[in-house]
Amino acid sequence: MFFRPSSAPLSAAAQACAKSLFDAVEAPLPADAQNLFGQWSIADVDLALMLNRLMMNGDEVPQRLAAYAARQWQRPSVQRWVNLAR
Repeated sequence: MFFRPSSAPLSAAAQACAKSLFDAVEAPLPADAQNLFGQWSIADVDLALMLNRLMMNGDEVPQRLAAYAARQWQRPSVQRWVNLAR
């Protein structure tokens, strides 16, 4: 995810899994929510990682979920983790 995008498109099965993820998350996530459960938790980072992996590979993610993932990605603690030396 962090080193280079995948060159292979999502398989039909992977596309179905991504749709299941979107459906499972969009229902409980209020339209203007900053976090999944009202208060930030590690679950927000986990979901943002899944969504960002799709987006960084050029796969389509619903706009509302893409915006949510972008907000999570900008958290100072997440940025510190992402920018750790590998």
